[in-house]
Amino acid sequence: MEPSQEYQEQLLKFRYFKEQGEMFQNQLEIINASLANIMNTKRTIENLKGGITEDDEILVPIGGLVYTKASIKEPEKVLLAVTQDVIIEKDLDGAIEFLDKLIEQHNKQVQFLTTQIQNINLNLKEISQNIQRSYK
Repeated sequence: MEPSQEYQEQLLKFRYFKEQGEMFQNQLEIINASLANIMNTKRTIENLKGGITEDDEILVPIGGLVYTKASIKEPEKVLLAVTQDVIIEKDLDGAIEFLDKLIEQHNKQVQFLTTQIQNINLNLKEISQNIQRSYK
C-alpha cells in the first residue's frame, strides 16, 4: 500500500470518528439537560411534600417569562406527562418513584455515551498517530 493511499484512508477514518464523537457529545449534552430538568422537578415535588396545603397560591409558568397565579386544589397529587399525549395522575411519592426511574435511565444513557466518547477519543488518538507516521 502506498503511503499516500494509507494516509488518505487514515484521514477518512479520522473524520468519521470525529463526526461520531461530535454526535455522541451532542446527545450527551441533551441527556444532561434533560437529567437536570428531571432532578429539578423531583426537588420541587419533594418541596411540595413539605408544606403546600389546599388553596395555597402558587405561580404557574404559562410560557416564556409569563406566569399566572393559581390555587392548589389537591396538594397531595400531581399530573405527570408520560408522553407528549399522555398525562397521568400520581401521588407525590408515586411521582418521585417515577422520576427516580427516569433519572436511573438517564444515568445509564450518560454512562453509555461517556464510554462511547472515550472509545472514540482513543481511536482518534491512534489514528492521529498513524497519520503522523504516514505523513513522514
